[in-house]
Amino acid sequence: MNRVSASASERLLQCPGHARLPWVRTESEAAAEGTRLHALMERGQWDAEPQTYAARMAWVEWLTESGYTPIEVAVEQPVAIDTATRRGRLFSNTGHRDYSTATREEIPGTIDLLAVIEGGSRMTSLVVLDWKFGREPVHADSAQLRTLAAAAMLAPEFAHVEWCLCIIVQAPPGCDEANISVLGYGRDQLVAHVEMLGDALNEVSEGAVNLRRGDACKYCPAEASCPAQLASLSALVAPSGPGPITPDRAGAIWLELRQAKKRLEAIEDACKAMAAELPEGLPLPGGKRLVATTRSRTTIDAKALEAVARQHGATSDEIASCARTTSYSTTQEVKA
Repeated sequence: MNRVSASASERLLQCPGHARLPWVRTESEAAAEGTRLHALMERGQWDAEPQTYAARMAWVEWLTESGYTPIEVAVEQPVAIDTATRRGRLFSNTGHRDYSTATREEIPGTIDLLAVIEGGSRMTSLVVLDWKFGREPVHADSAQLRTLAAAAMLAPEFAHVEWCLCIIVQAPPGCDEANISVLGYGRDQLVAHVEMLGDALNEVSEGAVNLRRGDACKYCPAEASCPAQLASLSALVAPSGPGPITPDRAGAIWLELRQAKKRLEAIEDACKAMAAELPEGLPLPGGKRLVATTRSRTTIDAKALEAVARQHGATSDEIASCARTTSYSTTQEVKA
């Protein structure tokens, strides 16, 4: 059973069985950039980048306009919620996103900014804030934030607090201002959320591999090994019908896949042609645009370069030492 953190709460609730499949963890360029900006926020270097500055100012302005006064603030606070006892805990940050001390029944996570505030319509409230730097809209009603809020609010340190504000501060790249989404939760609402997480974890611990496809699949680390995902994808390219990729069907699907690739390339070419015709490119979901660009690439003729090297006195051993041999696995069709 793989470790499920707070960031995977939505995926756990949708598809508990994914936690029992082989995981392949990768980090995209966007995720790496988010990690870098989070590190700046953690070190208090708010003005290092336009995005971090916009995020910081949005948070300060929201506090001022709401009439709240922060009395306790912690950054990069590791927490965990025990789904069996419904108790949360705060623990020491022994390393970046290091959850090795969490138990099997706990779902750990890290709160970007945890604060106790006074003022406003409620005298004392807890704030669980998450910095977001991507373009895809994110709202404070995410399962991730509810899990982090439960881990903090149900901890003994905050037993006196009855209200938690979950806040998303999103500063998209290229924008001068950040967007804020705020949602409040009472203690009973967070306990109910933990109970749902507990039911999902129990399903996994009992050995069930019930796979349910949905919106959370797009970031699933088990995507490559998921039978439900493979069956769905094979249905897109295989006219022979949906179903798992079995040895009996794999050969037919392979041939259909070759034709599907040609069809997909034709669709891709049509979209590129449309993007080239539009002055501002083709609008994409999430605020991005598909634009036509011209690029150049320089290649070097290895034989011509070797001839020049010999003219300058390079020996065969010296030339051979510049060569690199790598091996890789490939699949090809051969006659029976």
